[in-house]
Amino acid sequence: MIDIYNIKILAKNKENSLREIVRETGHSFNTVKKYIEINDFNIDLTRKVKKKHSKLDPFKETLISWIKNDSKAPRKQKHTVKRMHHRLTEQFGDKYNVSYRALCDYVVKLKKELQLFKNEGMVPLKHPPGTAQLDFGKTSYILNDVTIEGYHLVISFPFSNMGFAQLFPAQNQEALFQGMKNIFEYIGGVPKEIWFDNMSTAVVKVGKGQDRTLTEMFMRFAAHYGFNSKFCNPAKGNEKGSVENKVGYIRNNFFVPVPQINNLNEYNEELLYQCSEDAKRKHYKKNHSIEKLFLDDQEHLILLNEIEFAVLKQEKRKVDNVGYIRFQSNSYSVHPKYAKKEVWIKIYYDRLEILDESYKLITKHQRSYKKNQEYTNWELWIDTFIEKPRAFEQCEYFDSLPLTFKSYFKSKRKYEDKRKFLSLLGSFLIEDSFEMAAKVLEGNLASGITDLDSFKAAYLAKLEPNKHFLPLDLKENIPLIQEYEVDLIGYDKFLGGR
Repeated sequence: MIDIYNIKILAKNKENSLREIVRETGHSFNTVKKYIEINDFNIDLTRKVKKKHSKLDPFKETLISWIKNDSKAPRKQKHTVKRMHHRLTEQFGDKYNVSYRALCDYVVKLKKELQLFKNEGMVPLKHPPGTAQLDFGKTSYILNDVTIEGYHLVISFPFSNMGFAQLFPAQNQEALFQGMKNIFEYIGGVPKEIWFDNMSTAVVKVGKGQDRTLTEMFMRFAAHYGFNSKFCNPAKGNEKGSVENKVGYIRNNFFVPVPQINNLNEYNEELLYQCSEDAKRKHYKKNHSIEKLFLDDQEHLILLNEIEFAVLKQEKRKVDNVGYIRFQSNSYSVHPKYAKKEVWIKIYYDRLEILDESYKLITKHQRSYKKNQEYTNWELWIDTFIEKPRAFEQCEYFDSLPLTFKSYFKSKRKYEDKRKFLSLLGSFLIEDSFEMAAKVLEGNLASGITDLDSFKAAYLAKLEPNKHFLPLDLKENIPLIQEYEVDLIGYDKFLGGR
């Protein structure tokens, strides 16, 4: 992948000829030509994706914080690897099962990556049109009455001081790529060069200078859109000072007060428009509006790839014996019939899609960033409950039903009536309004109407109040029924009336 990435960047950004690229890379003419003609870098979702894990992953943030704090501590009071090993054992107990040698190797690498350089002074950097910088900033927002400790991704263009932002619940790779993709499509092109910090979603290993080992998916994304990625030196935030300032500016001007959001995707679309409106102000130094200066940036953008990049990851999971899979400490329902079978999950920043071995969709879930939660799409369980009505009363979903529903279900003594109720529940109530259905059921019961057919008819009539039924088209041979006038005088006399 690294060879393809280098060839694409040489072809798109440096405008080298095929033969020049052959000389520079050492690859054959046919190989260079083949790689340049590749435009689709989406990962093949029909093959298994293997992800390497390290036993040190859960403890890396702790180690980083200790090493950074050591930079301020007296020379003789800094952590040794042995002391780190003891502290991790004390703090995490049995969860820490890493050998001392593995910790030594990792700490050596980590200290090189986090090396603090002496202050060498700051030199004003040149920012040609069409180059950009990217960073995340912490931002809280309220989504459907729930407070989210999220992040806003910002891409700034130092030449014009233009900035665009997107809001996400996390700063994972899916959010990074989705935010970049949204901004690229909004501005109609891709920056030739983008500066990043050494974020783990892009960088596996930091080398000397611009030497970086990049993640597989980041290289795919960069090759697909054709931008050249640049990375700051560790602890050198000034190298992308434009975006650092823009992160704070956007937080103060767009997210105060804390935004209340119903739909995050719709909010992000509106946020891009607000960024464009904000650019009507004058540049802080140049005697032109940011909006006008950004036109120069746009003239130097790379054309968008006509093939869409699918921002997702795919992983395989085994369903447990009750029909759930685990993903990032949470449990998500699949279906009881898939118990102990393997399924695929498509991972987006905001949702999960669960597919069977043939890549057929089974169910969807909103992706949760909470910990140790369980999420169930109960409509897929209805068929199981129809066969085992008593089990329905013991499940968590039954407790969430309106009291009227629970009492009504318990009042049905016959299995057939319970099954009929569950069938009705699965056919339309789960997808519609329980609140309305509860009112209809309460009205029926108050009138002494207890059968399920009447409940279903009354609910559907309430659901579609403006629906008009056409008159029956009667055949000609049906006899005309004579209308009768009712005379109640005899009844009045019998009852003592006049």
